[in-house]
Formats: sequence, structure tokens, C-alpha cells
Amino acid sequence: MDLSEFECFLQQHERDIYSFCRYLAMDNDMAGDLYQDTVLRAFEIIDRIDAAKNPKAFFFSIAVGKWKNFRRKAQRRNAIAATVPLKYLTEDIADCDNPECHAENALLKDCVGVALAKMDDKYRIPMILFYFDDFGSETIANICDIPVGTVKSRLYKGRSILKGELMKEGFEHGR
Repeated sequence: MDLSEFECFLQQHERDIYSFCRYLAMDNDMAGDLYQDTVLRAFEIIDRIDAAKNPKAFFFSIAVGKWKNFRRKAQRRNAIAATVPLKYLTEDIADCDNPECHAENALLKDCVGVALAKMDDKYRIPMILFYFDDFGSETIANICDIPVGTVKSRLYKGRSILKGELMKEGFEHGR
């Protein structure tokens, strides 16, 4: 990939990459740092990016690696930040005629955000990639550098965890 292709790709996909960083970090400031580190790393290895081989997945794998490194360093320093609800999940609440429906949707999205925040990264990252970024199991396997079967089992376990959390909050059958 050359510089002009890189710039064009970044203009097209920067929102997706930043959104993924927000899901990983669950904090806007940290997401901005993660996004910058991801783009800088991609720029450093621009010659290894193949425009024909899904460069978006390549950027996501860089972001996952950067995030794992950050988490490892934070654990070593014993300075893990408290998890907070993913407030940005409630920004795009579907319109409801009924205020009760609107409130329930807001609560559901907030509960999903809290449940995702509590989830271990090994379940949370595949869940985000599959449900929020619409990647298939094979692409997720490439991004996370794990077998496809592991991706499927982690998605299953992640859904089970999410269902349990939603049932605790009173949503019928985990919705």
C-alpha cells in the first residue's frame, strides 16, 4: 500500500476503526490514544499492508494488539481503571412512540454496555467484532490470531455471559 492509498483508506474507514477502539477502551480519551497508536503503527509498516487483503481487518488486528499490550502494562502497574457503562451505546436509541419503550431500550443498551465492560477481553473482542463491526468468524480468527473454532466457542460463551447479565437485570430470557 502506498501513501495515497493509505490516506484514502483512512478517510473511508477512520470512523469504523475509531469506533472499534471505543468499544475496546470504553473511554473516549483512551480510545483516542488507542486509535492514534493504531494508525501510527500501521503507517510504520505501510509496506506490509496489502490493499487487496482486507486492510480494515489488518488495522483491527493492530488495535487488538495495542489494546492487549496496554492492558498487560496496566495490570503490571496495578492501575486498572474502573469499568464504566458504554454511554455511547445509548446515543442511537431507536425511535419509539411510547416513552416506556424508549426508556426500556435505553436501559437495555446500558445493560449491554455494562455487561460488555465486565467481560474478559477474550470474549468481549470477538463479540464486538461480530455484532458491532459485522466481521465473520474467519476474519475474527485472523484478527485475534486464534482458530475459527475458538472464535465460535468464545462467541457462544460471550452470548451466554451477556444473557446471564441481562437476566439479572430483569430482561426476559436475556432478550
